[in-house]
Amino acid sequence: MNDNMQWLLYSDIRIKDGPDKGALYGWKDLSSGSFPFIYSEITGYAITFFSWIASEFGNAVALRAAKDSSDWIAKNMRSYLVVAKPPGSLNQPNDLSDVYYSFDNGMIIIGLLNLHKITNDIGILKLADKMTQALIERFFDGEKVIARLDNSFKPIMKEDADDIVKWSTISGPYHCKLSIGMLEMSRLINNPRYTQVSNSICEYALKAQGSKGQFITNPGSDIVYLHPHLYACEGLVYSGLKQSNEEQYNAGLKGLKWAVDQLVSRNVDGLFRNTRKGSAEQSDCTAQLLRLLVLCRLSLTHFFTDSKLNNIIDKLHSRLLEFYIPTGEGQGAMRYQLTLDTACSWCSMFSTQALNLWKKRKAGLWIDYFV
Repeated sequence: MNDNMQWLLYSDIRIKDGPDKGALYGWKDLSSGSFPFIYSEITGYAITFFSWIASEFGNAVALRAAKDSSDWIAKNMRSYLVVAKPPGSLNQPNDLSDVYYSFDNGMIIIGLLNLHKITNDIGILKLADKMTQALIERFFDGEKVIARLDNSFKPIMKEDADDIVKWSTISGPYHCKLSIGMLEMSRLINNPRYTQVSNSICEYALKAQGSKGQFITNPGSDIVYLHPHLYACEGLVYSGLKQSNEEQYNAGLKGLKWAVDQLVSRNVDGLFRNTRKGSAEQSDCTAQLLRLLVLCRLSLTHFFTDSKLNNIIDKLHSRLLEFYIPTGEGQGAMRYQLTLDTACSWCSMFSTQALNLWKKRKAGLWIDYFV
């Protein structure tokens, strides 16, 4: 856990000077030492991560890193939204340079709000409010949020209605994770409109949940991707807790139960990319489930005995540690997949908090936060 934090703070995965100061790369290719594009979504996650490190451990370097990342976001905004991969000194123009994703911008809003919580910087709150207004104006269609827009803020639709499309390019239940930012913004500035939008996208997610608890990530297929499935669980659990909405909360728990059932049915200790046979395990999915099981442990006793749930949690923890890179170029980071030679930034962020929660649970400490 400590090595994950050190790698994210001090390695070259985080840009510490120059015009792109504050931005983060998605991962590092360990065989070549090269990086892919800078990702706005991952930089949004980084604001949340570094803000949490600053708050949880009193780390002044992390607070500076969070501010640097928020400055990069502000600098790269266009009409208060950020494209997926902004072109810049270290980013060449690419196919996502002019594409806006609602999910990415939602994660940035959450990051800004988490930074505001520990700094009380009214400028950051105002920026998050402007982003939230822009997100609703551009993406919300009255029921759900549109997944992506082009540089003229027009929806980008799939080319063939008969094809199964990538989950991140269409409206889906995973978008209810945006409720974390919407509900917090609504509370901070007393704007009920944000709560209304949050509830609408959560209701849309509820309609996309199968009878066994799985969320439909790829319409037209029975394949479920675990990464967005767990985003949906997280959003519904959060919204359900914040608003005392039992339907939303229980739907999130049912989704977690389904994810655990996938482990049991396959007799594996870590989560995989999707429900296809032979799908690779991913550290982000394993960390997501571990984190949510620890946070929701007391509410999951309806589905599992204490001993069974604790056993699953400990197995997930042990499996997650196998993704750790102990030496070499990516020392201190987490791999995305065991078979890929990459050190992943967001996987390391997710893992750090999951490992910290696991440690607190082992120490018998009460966990009363959900960030």
